[in-house]
Amino acid sequence: MGEVKPIQKKSSDDWFEAVISAHAEGVGVNQISRDRFNEVFEAFMARSYDTAYVGFVELAEAGSSACQYYLGVMFLEGKGALQDFSQGHMWLNIASSRGHDKARKQLEKITQRMSAEQVAEAQKEARLWVSSHSGDKDHAQVTS
Repeated sequence: MGEVKPIQKKSSDDWFEAVISAHAEGVGVNQISRDRFNEVFEAFMARSYDTAYVGFVELAEAGSSACQYYLGVMFLEGKGALQDFSQGHMWLNIASSRGHDKARKQLEKITQRMSAEQVAEAQKEARLWVSSHSGDKDHAQVTS
């Protein structure tokens, strides 16, 4: 599994801009508070994974594909949460469905390490999440 590549901050207090630069397309940070994102990402980079996990859940639930991506990675690596490939797959699938390219690439890798049953369950959970978090089921299509 690929580790998350380090991101370099451009200024002393703005992870938001650094993540936008590192992720280019599909970053998904427009829906969330810049200050809250900086706070959560600072915790992640400081390896305060329990704190980062809580923040990424909050921001992922708000629709940030960047936070959905990092939450998926945390589940895959067991950082801030128990290692859970199904939950990692679910969050990466959701982020990927919203155009997050790094999530799509990571999703391809993890899918190869999971059984067909695990993948099917993760996809089902992703579809349920998407349908319960958008008024329009077609807002984002998770992989089938």
